[in-house]
Amino acid sequence: MRIGLTFDEYIDLKLRPHSRADRAFHQAVDEAPETMFPMATVTAANHLRSRGYDVRPPMLDVLVKNGVVTLAQQDVWTRADVDAAAEYFEDGQFFVPYAAMCHALGCSYADFLRPLREASERESQKYGRHVPDNDQYFVMHRVPPRGVTDKEGDLVEVKPSAISFTLCDDIKERLERGEEV
Repeated sequence: MRIGLTFDEYIDLKLRPHSRADRAFHQAVDEAPETMFPMATVTAANHLRSRGYDVRPPMLDVLVKNGVVTLAQQDVWTRADVDAAAEYFEDGQFFVPYAAMCHALGCSYADFLRPLREASERESQKYGRHVPDNDQYFVMHRVPPRGVTDKEGDLVEVKPSAISFTLCDDIKERLERGEEV
């Protein structure tokens, strides 16, 4: 199971504004993939961090030095270069803390971010004001992964755990009183 975000998941879960945002913001995100590349090394490292990989610019320099990624031009990262680095860090399990948590829970980073965003939108609509998609405002619920075994008891398949979120009681009380969160 892939833990870090793919490029498309990154666009949907990190860049795309909430559904009630002005259409111009959605249109800007639709145009973003064409304008994001090429990236400098520092930008590529920050992009990979936001996709769930624990990366710093010197680490990308080492990938280039060791031939894991071959740049056409020094300090110019294409989407293919960045995705190749993402694969390397995925295989090596170089995750930021939240992605590492997802790995331990048996879900992908997208499986964590998507229900968090859905909970934020649901509660924002319910209370008529923006509730950030920040896990500090919510209680996370996890249905553990289900292992499928064969007749000998050997693990054949692991189904990912399901993550959901409900609003924290103190945040709910603040919203009910009409306070901003």
